[in-house]
Amino acid sequence: MSRNNLPEAKIHILGGGPAGMSAAYYAHKKQISFQLFESTNQIGGNAKTLNFGEFLFDTGAHRLHDKNRAVTRDIKQILNGELNEVSAPSKIFYDNKYIDFPIRAKDILNKINYKTNLKIISENIINLIRTNRRVDNFKELAYRNYGKTLSDLFLINYTEKLWGESSDLLGTSISGGRLKNLSFYSTIKEFVTGVPSSDHIDGSFLYPKYGFGAIFSSIEEMLNKEDILFNSPIKKIFHDGKKINKILLDSNKEISANHVISTLPLPILINQLEPVVPINIKKIVNSITYRNLSLFILFLNKKQFSDNASIYFPQEEVPFTRIYEPKNRSLMMAPENKTSIVIEVPTSSNEDINEKKTFNTITSFLVKNKFINNEDILGNKVISMPFAYPIITNNNELFEVYHYLKKIKNLYLIGRSAEFKYLHVHDLFNKSKQIIREIKEY
Repeated sequence: MSRNNLPEAKIHILGGGPAGMSAAYYAHKKQISFQLFESTNQIGGNAKTLNFGEFLFDTGAHRLHDKNRAVTRDIKQILNGELNEVSAPSKIFYDNKYIDFPIRAKDILNKINYKTNLKIISENIINLIRTNRRVDNFKELAYRNYGKTLSDLFLINYTEKLWGESSDLLGTSISGGRLKNLSFYSTIKEFVTGVPSSDHIDGSFLYPKYGFGAIFSSIEEMLNKEDILFNSPIKKIFHDGKKINKILLDSNKEISANHVISTLPLPILINQLEPVVPINIKKIVNSITYRNLSLFILFLNKKQFSDNASIYFPQEEVPFTRIYEPKNRSLMMAPENKTSIVIEVPTSSNEDINEKKTFNTITSFLVKNKFINNEDILGNKVISMPFAYPIITNNNELFEVYHYLKKIKNLYLIGRSAEFKYLHVHDLFNKSKQIIREIKEY
């Protein structure tokens, strides 16, 4: 074996974020040899838990939904049982009022004026009659579920603020399941009967005692040190149109490939393939855009900021989209009489952000609206997350890209940026389990 070559493994996993680490976990569990290549010096991707003195916070408002019992059992085992059930509601802050999220009929009827309520009710009666309308984008999905007036008040503006794209160009999957089985009619029915109409993915959830990143750091501790190669970006992926044969690292180390699980962003994967892909495929992936995210963390000399898991701010004039409070997920995330808040500011991938100016704008808004006082602030930190979200549009051209990749039989794609689907952690674990089972039986 050449000095620049690495020993052969049955599986090569590209990327050490949640998708890559879930694949590594099941490969380890099934005792299948693998190597994971991570371009940075730590695992976790956009789901890390970071510490700042006595405070812990996640790089995102992450939570685990108990939607797959087998996956939940696996994650509990990974964390040695340190996975707690949390009941913390989310709210929409709009026009100095707190609106329940998911939207509830009783709340809307109490907090919105009579004239607007009449429009909301009439639009949703029409929705009941027109049940078979085709839905091709997020705007149509929101209008079908809640009507134009209610959607424009709380859903469309927030969505366009978050994604930086017109909602009629965004795919329906960006809702992340939050509108599944939900409508204004379902909230009316829930109000009348007192029986919840569906399992909402906001409100009650599971959360690790020491932060969401503990799931992936605990997996890392299970693995052999040689299983993960840090600071190992991929340079080239060689294929013959039917099979990936070799992987070349940036260090010029070469690996013979057997099965390859890629969590890489789709444009990176496509542009690393050798021989190069057809020009029409490259043109499609190079037109893909991403959303950057800046996290402004405030450390506060307050016992609690609010009792909500997340607070959403849909109005355009508010300089951020969401605030979440780590301590409302686990008391271990902050000292006893202190707390922190994480404030999300999305920007386009080519947009520079003035951190000092943005911080001053955020704090001015929070003080003016009596969320905090200036003297409450103990410190602050800013975390930049470039290419945080792939902008999932209703662009059908991506089917052409995936049709091309499907011809490569030993390549498996998993993850939001790889599949351009709004996937939750339980989805990633479930798909990883399926992929590893398929490889084991290969």
